[in-house]
Amino acid sequence: MTGSRTQAGAEPERKGERTRRRIMEAARRKFAEVGYERATIRAIAAEAGVDKASVIQYFGTKQELFREAVRWHVPIEELTTPDPARTVDNYLRAMLSSWAADPDSPMAVLLRTSMTSEEAAELLRRHVTKETVERVAANVDAPDARLRAALSGAMMFGIATQRYLLRMPDLAEADLDDVLRLAAPLFRALIAPGSEPGTEPGAEPGTDPETVPGS
Repeated sequence: MTGSRTQAGAEPERKGERTRRRIMEAARRKFAEVGYERATIRAIAAEAGVDKASVIQYFGTKQELFREAVRWHVPIEELTTPDPARTVDNYLRAMLSSWAADPDSPMAVLLRTSMTSEEAAELLRRHVTKETVERVAANVDAPDARLRAALSGAMMFGIATQRYLLRMPDLAEADLDDVLRLAAPLFRALIAPGSEPGTEPGAEPGTDPETVPGS
């Protein structure tokens, strides 16, 4: 398999697509490393091995490049099942084993840069509301569904931030199944009120982290 193919059996990746992807990956690394304000198009171009004009050609401004680099989608519908307890386990496992765990993933980069940039923080607020609160609330059978969804999101992002970004030792060093085993009942109480606990994720993992939708 050559470098011009993204995976076995895939169509050859065109030069323009390769360049665009390389710029995007470099941008995520640079934004995560120095933050939104300090990252420059020139530095991103150097990281990607292209000239500044190429970055502008593909993305326009730094703001447009940033928005594209940190765009992520949570497949709530794919993770939601008829069993509310299993749904909670799916949400948690997907968040903590895939999207947030990769330091250069769009979600992780946006979380990191939002700590020092109001531009990134505002983008994160809008994105979390659209991607998680609104869509999780639609599956919560309770009159205060949006507040429950917002609280579950705050808890989930808090765990992810302390485990993967701040590297707080007790969370960073804990086995993922232990984190899920203790956290799942709290999330069930919020977004699946009244449901009976399903299979504990620590005993029999539900969603395989390597096949989590959207990872």
